[in-house]
Amino acid sequence: MPLPPPRPQPAAIGHSTRLFAPSGPVIHPTASLCIGDHQISAVELESRADQLAHDLQSMEVGPGCHIGIGLDRSPELLVALLAVVKSGAAYVPLDPELPPARLSQMIASADLRIILSRGDLAPRFKDVGTARLIELDDRPAASSPCSIAPFTSIGAPDAPIYAIFTSGSTGQPKAASILRRSLANLLDWYLAELALDARDRTLVITSPGFDLTQKNLFAPLITGGALILDDSPIFNLPRILQIIRDQQITILNCTPSAFDPLVEAASSRNYADLQSLRCVVLGGETISLPRLRKWLEHPACKADVLNTYGPTECADISTFHRLHRGNLDDFPAIPIGREIPNVTVTIRDEDLAPLEDGEIGELCIAGACLGAGYLGDPAKTRHAFALAHSLYRSGDLARRLPCGNLEFHGRTDQQVKVNGFRIELGEIEGALRHHPKVLDAVVLADQGRLIAHVVGDTATTELKEYLLDRLPAYMVPHHFRFRSSLPLTPNGKVNRLALMESGCHTLPQPAAASHASPEQRILTLWSEVLGQTIDDPDANFFDLGGTSIDLATIHARLRDPSGRELPITELFARPTASSLAGLFQPQASPPSTSAPDRAKLQRNAFSRFQRTR
Repeated sequence: MPLPPPRPQPAAIGHSTRLFAPSGPVIHPTASLCIGDHQISAVELESRADQLAHDLQSMEVGPGCHIGIGLDRSPELLVALLAVVKSGAAYVPLDPELPPARLSQMIASADLRIILSRGDLAPRFKDVGTARLIELDDRPAASSPCSIAPFTSIGAPDAPIYAIFTSGSTGQPKAASILRRSLANLLDWYLAELALDARDRTLVITSPGFDLTQKNLFAPLITGGALILDDSPIFNLPRILQIIRDQQITILNCTPSAFDPLVEAASSRNYADLQSLRCVVLGGETISLPRLRKWLEHPACKADVLNTYGPTECADISTFHRLHRGNLDDFPAIPIGREIPNVTVTIRDEDLAPLEDGEIGELCIAGACLGAGYLGDPAKTRHAFALAHSLYRSGDLARRLPCGNLEFHGRTDQQVKVNGFRIELGEIEGALRHHPKVLDAVVLADQGRLIAHVVGDTATTELKEYLLDRLPAYMVPHHFRFRSSLPLTPNGKVNRLALMESGCHTLPQPAAASHASPEQRILTLWSEVLGQTIDDPDANFFDLGGTSIDLATIHARLRDPSGRELPITELFARPTASSLAGLFQPQASPPSTSAPDRAKLQRNAFSRFQRTR
């Protein structure tokens, strides 16, 4: 198999020190921000950020402050991030879609006094805490970019730059604080390893509150490339593929769960929609090589894949492995690779003694990537950051191979990753046990799905609604199994292995296309995508645990009787197999519902989807 063509000389290390320049962060003059048909120049973006930074300074915002940012992927997001960084403060992303109780918890935990948002999103933050809410679209604009004085940054390398909330095992979310020098070290490696320059076009489809998003927001601004934001509230495969194709995207960073459906959908056009990509950076989950192999080996593929590993507490990436068509079979399982510059990984036993190569132990991280710990939680910080804060205990199991690469071997505790989100199962269990009708509960992760085993006199719908008011939607179990009791081990602990084995299920075999009814074909497809047997034609897709990525995968596989691609809104308006099957009946008559009624159905379905994604 031929090796990929040589890449251009990597950029010099040190570009990201612009984050700490006296007038910084300095946006490269050729950089641009693109959202849909709208483009914002570097001059306009920086002037708007300088104006906001001056305003923040007048509010006594500076080093030591944490500022909440309640925004989606939008121009205001970049203005807010840059302004906070210029002011010397640290930003804390707040997902506007989170339940009010969760937002209140996060705002109090991070001691936020100011939240930057937008008029249409502001109502979601009005009753969730005492922080001052500033609507960025309700502020007077400068008469011209030149009328704004450049803002002199007062941030220091050892000051925090952002804090990202992760799931907490005690039932409380915790905010991992990252230092400016930690992000700078990551960006130095990222710019060099990917050889990023002004010709690159980076697409961001991930949440602003995701740790892997941060470097992708800053890197194009530093190198002078184009930053393209997908502002769609749903994961729409055809739309994303169109953006990649039309905008000639070269860099994409997301989870395998998000990228695999893109590869599958692009296969119908011989991967032509992905031809512009030259590097895909995947992180947060284990890569499935069988799902990528056909694309990587196809002549249309011009990209390498970086398998990246790193906890939020250590600035996102600590190790990486570059994958291309020339090395697909070098390892039985794709390794998590070697350390990025200025980072050291050691494998240690329970007493933190180093282990020999080949021995499995806890992966511990040291070096320039280390963050400042958890906001407002010194005890948890001392536990996770051992040896006087010189070593981070990841809780992951790994071993060092003879070649020097690291091989991932799972978790030491109950922490799991689902769709790229790190989740403490104990937090979900704690929330369930607070329900007045729940006597006991255990939550397991199985094939990317959260399964709750519950003892109590209640129902799935009731528990989902209860949890959606308290937890992010990605932490709400996909399936609930009700029991009279939980199995125990001989020493009296819950037998999680027995629960896992009892949860095994066999998916139905796909029915022959010529014999299966449209309804049955839809149910079979749902079963394959959702990883469970579904035989109720009136079951609601979202109540079954369907997520945005699941919906996009279903949408990519469905075609109407004439072969025309169905609008994704049809899947929202027809969330049951029985209703969706009507589109596939021969000479199907138009729906009897009026346009306003169908619009209402779509809005209701979208609302339900937002709460279960």
